Amino acid sequence: MVALLILFIVGPGIMMKYYDTKTTEDISWQESEQQVINNNKDMLKGDDVSEADKKHIEEQIAISEYRLANDVPSQTEGSLASFMSFAGNMLTLVTLFTVIIAASIVSNEFSTGTIKMLLTRPMSRAKILTSKLLTTFIFGLFLVVVNVVVSALVGLILFGGTTGVELEMVNGQIVEKAVWNDLAYHYLLSGGDFVMSTLFAFLVGSVFRSSSLAIGLTMFLSFMGGMIVMFLSRYEFVKYIWITHSNLTQYESGNLMVEGITMPFSLTILAIYAVIFLVISYTSFMKRDVTA
Repeated sequence: MVALLILFIVGPGIMMKYYDTKTTEDISWQESEQQVINNNKDMLKGDDVSEADKKHIEEQIAISEYRLANDVPSQTEGSLASFMSFAGNMLTLVTLFTVIIAASIVSNEFSTGTIKMLLTRPMSRAKILTSKLLTTFIFGLFLVVVNVVVSALVGLILFGGTTGVELEMVNGQIVEKAVWNDLAYHYLLSGGDFVMSTLFAFLVGSVFRSSSLAIGLTMFLSFMGGMIVMFLSRYEFVKYIWITHSNLTQYESGNLMVEGITMPFSLTILAIYAVIFLVISYTSFMKRDVTA
């Protein structure tokens, strides 16, 4: 799993470097920025442009003109920070690998019969299950560290130490974005889906003793959760389903899955479901009979 994670970081990094080099050879950043301005102005001439889109396009034009006037090239596609931001998307892969471990770390003990050897040792069932849960999260956090370290090293080697200049419009003024703060915030928000998917897979694996069911069901909810929430958005109870809130990055982008939800509300719902998942997992494991 570690090798696959590294491969999925290094491979795209090399392709991004090659593409960035070819683009740099073909056209200067000033010409590229001027093309962006011309394209945005053409979009403004459209009749079907909403007021919100019009405001956004005008801001992008102002930012591009600011770059040209102040000689501030955009390094969005070729900088350390932008590559690490791209590698942050690999947290989905980290979650998948952690789910596989969470789903199988208990169920495999039953399928192979080694659970009987564990339960004969002088320790409580709660301690055994807790050790497996902690092991799962330690493994997942290790993968997160690998993701950050490898993406930083690959970014330094391929793109150097430059972080790029990201600009945004704030209260009518063009200011430089806090790139590293935004990146750390993204990693933090990605922890919502990581934690809840792991706990859910751990629950299903512990209760039903089937790793394939746990992995399949968890991945289905992770990838199809958005469509499920959209389908149920007409009903009020959708606000109280954990898959509505597990993707906390919706607060980063501003595209909320359901109108009216807030970060504190989402964290509260996730905490309640996390406790429910743990209670069911422990209750099932501690009361289950294990035949000889």
